[in-house]
Amino acid sequence: MEGFVIGVHGRVARIAGFYRPGALLESESGARMLVVGRRKALHPHFMEALRLARDGEPVPAEHEVVSVSRALIVSEQVPEPGERVREVEWRAERPGVYGPEGEVNLLKHEGIPHVTIIASTGMGKTTLVKMLLRQAASAGFRHIIVLDMHDEYGDVVRELGGEAAPPVLPLCDLTDHELLAATGLLRVATSPIRMMRYLRYFVRAFCRLAEKTEIENLRAALERAGDAMLLLDVISPDAKALDERETLTREFIRALRDELGPTAFNALREVVRKDEERMAATMMYLMWAVEHAPRVELHWELPDIVAIQLLEFRSIFAMSDIALAVMSYIFRRLMELKEPALVVIEEAPRLLQDETARRNLELFLSQARKFGVTAVLVSQTPHDLVQNTRLVLGRVQNVAWARKLAELAPQMPGELARLLPQLGRGEFAHLDGQRVVPLRVIV
Repeated sequence: MEGFVIGVHGRVARIAGFYRPGALLESESGARMLVVGRRKALHPHFMEALRLARDGEPVPAEHEVVSVSRALIVSEQVPEPGERVREVEWRAERPGVYGPEGEVNLLKHEGIPHVTIIASTGMGKTTLVKMLLRQAASAGFRHIIVLDMHDEYGDVVRELGGEAAPPVLPLCDLTDHELLAATGLLRVATSPIRMMRYLRYFVRAFCRLAEKTEIENLRAALERAGDAMLLLDVISPDAKALDERETLTREFIRALRDELGPTAFNALREVVRKDEERMAATMMYLMWAVEHAPRVELHWELPDIVAIQLLEFRSIFAMSDIALAVMSYIFRRLMELKEPALVVIEEAPRLLQDETARRNLELFLSQARKFGVTAVLVSQTPHDLVQNTRLVLGRVQNVAWARKLAELAPQMPGELARLLPQLGRGEFAHLDGQRVVPLRVIV
C-alpha cells in the first residue's frame, strides 16, 4: 500500500494512508518513519493540502476518504510533502536485533551503558535478552552473569559454554556486609554491630581451620564450631585430647586463638561470658543461612558465564536474604576484577521492593561503568531505576504504565504512549538519548 506525505513538523510526519502502529515506512527520498498513531478520517483541510502536494491533480478515488497516520522520522533524511511512502520489510541477514539501518548492538554505547527492557509477558523480552547474551559472548565480554528468576536462560548459557546452577554461598570469600546479608542480620535493628563482630570471628576462625583440615560435611562442621563458640569461656584450647566427637570443637577454638592472637582471644572469652544470648542468636542466624542456601562452599571462583537460578530457593524469605548476599558478592567481585562484564537482572522491581537490595543495586549501577560492567534490567513494569538506564520498550498493555514510560521519551510522548499498547511480539522502541529508534528481534 502506498501513501503520501501531507505534512512535516519537526521530526513528525503526517501521512495519508492507513498504516498500523509500529510499521516502518520509507519515502521516495529514502527517509525512514515509524508509525506511532493513526486516524480513520482525514480532516478536510488535509485533503486540500494533498491536492496541492500533487500539483493540483485530482486526488485518486481511493484517497477521497482517506486515513491519516502520524509517524516519527527515525532517519537523518527528512521527507518532503507530496512524497510517496511505502511500508518496508526489516532487512535481516541472520537472527538478531535490528534497527532501520541494520543490525544493532545495544551493548555498544558511548553514553549510558545500562539498559532496561520493559514489556508485557509474551512480547519477546526473553528472546531479546538471549540475543544480547550472544552479542556479549561474540564481543568478548569476560564475564556474563544472569540472575535468572524463572529459569529461562539456562539453554543459551550452556550453548555459550557456561553453566546454569543454583547460587553458591562462598563462606570464606564473603565480606562482613555480605555475611550480614546472608544471615538476615542487616534487618536486625538491635545491636547488629556486636553480632557482626561475633559473626566475623566465627567465620574467620572456621575458614582458618578449614584451610588445614579436610571437611566432608560442611554443615555439620559449622554446627560443631558453633557449639564451640558458645563454650569459649569453659573450654581451654590447651586441654588434652578429647574424644573423637570433641576434636573439632578443640581444634576450632585453637584456630580462633591463632586467628585473633592470645590477648584478643581472652578478651573475646570474657565477652562471651557476659553476652551469651546474643552470641547464641548470631550462631542461629548463620546456621539458618547455611541451611537455606542451595550450595555452601568455602571458596567460589566467579564463572565466566553462568545463570544463577534463583527459582531454586525454598521460600521467599530465604530467597530474599541469600539472593541479596550472592548478588552483593557478584557485584563486588566484578568490580574488583575490572574486566568487561554483562549482568542481566530479571524482575528488577521485585528486588527494589527490598530497601537493602535497592541500595545495593543503585550503588552498583552508579559505579559499574567505571569498572567495565554493563547491566541489563528486565521487567514487566516501570521502576525507579529507569532514569539511570537506556530504555527498550516493548508492548505495555497497562495504559497508565505506558504513559509513565512515554514521559521519558525525547519526542512525541503522547503518541508513544498510544503506540506501546499496540506493538507486536518482538517489536520494541529504544529511547536512545534524543532519539526514539524502532527495533525488531528477528529469530
